[in-house]
Amino acid sequence: MSKTVKFTVSDANYELICNAAKNAKLSLQDFIRNQLFPGQINFTPFDAINRALANYSSGESFTVPELFGDDWNLPNGTAGQFGRKFYNIVTNEYNSRIRFTGNFNSKKHAIYEII
Repeated sequence: MSKTVKFTVSDANYELICNAAKNAKLSLQDFIRNQLFPGQINFTPFDAINRALANYSSGESFTVPELFGDDWNLPNGTAGQFGRKFYNIVTNEYNSRIRFTGNFNSKKHAIYEII
């Protein structure tokens, strides 16, 4: 089971953390996790995008877990967060190269297609 941790930082520290996360191309949450637990985050939504673009051609479809094969071992809650982050990045930044098809497979994984 996962737990939520909340803490307060100054505006200046918040800005520092946000900039560091942006430079690392990680969400704020993933950046903090990576700092606290080095080596436990094996891949990011940007890694998933790069794998999709490198391994699939126009018209081919995939799910995020398929991109990582046996390495996909995220617990359900974390996997769902990862999927939402991937969807948001695809929708906002990569919508000319990858699209959500609007469909899900039997495991309820979103199906994407390379454009």
